[in-house]
Amino acid sequence: KAEEERRQVSRQKTVEEPKGPFIICIDTSGSMHGVPEAIAKALCIAILKVALRDERRCFLISFSTQIDTIELSNTAASLTRLLDFLGMSFYGGTDASPALATALAQLEKESYSRADVIMVSDFVMPQFPEKITRDIAKAKERGTKFHSLVVGQGYNQVDLNAFDSNWFYDSHSAGSTLRLVQELDKLH
Repeated sequence: KAEEERRQVSRQKTVEEPKGPFIICIDTSGSMHGVPEAIAKALCIAILKVALRDERRCFLISFSTQIDTIELSNTAASLTRLLDFLGMSFYGGTDASPALATALAQLEKESYSRADVIMVSDFVMPQFPEKITRDIAKAKERGTKFHSLVVGQGYNQVDLNAFDSNWFYDSHSAGSTLRLVQELDKLH
């Protein structure tokens, strides 16, 4: 009986616990130009909308060969930079390692320690360094979930193995984007 009550209290605490923040990593390389770029930007807005609705923090890391970061939690302060991001064209090469290193560093901050990390890319890139893969595994042990949205077909399968869930955008399915947005509500 006592064991059952303990499990009931544990379940209630889990249910009552607020959802964590989002860290979004968006590939802005040239291979993402066109439809993948539009999907990445639309998903960024959808995630931000969920974050604002649920009062969750949101941090954007855009990457090609360099990274740029925007703290989206204070929309008034970040609106100009967000609009610049949404208006830019994607170009350049792809190196996801600095973006993932930045996401992992962000997870060390108390305000982002319970974050979900979402990477949007075509995953046409060099394989992640072993250190990044090990650091992702350590973050997963602490409860972080890593999700990917693959837009394209030439992706690097080895890197996808580092993620807890992999979503694939199907440009031939009208409901594909809607299903992705619905999945966001399920993230811890």
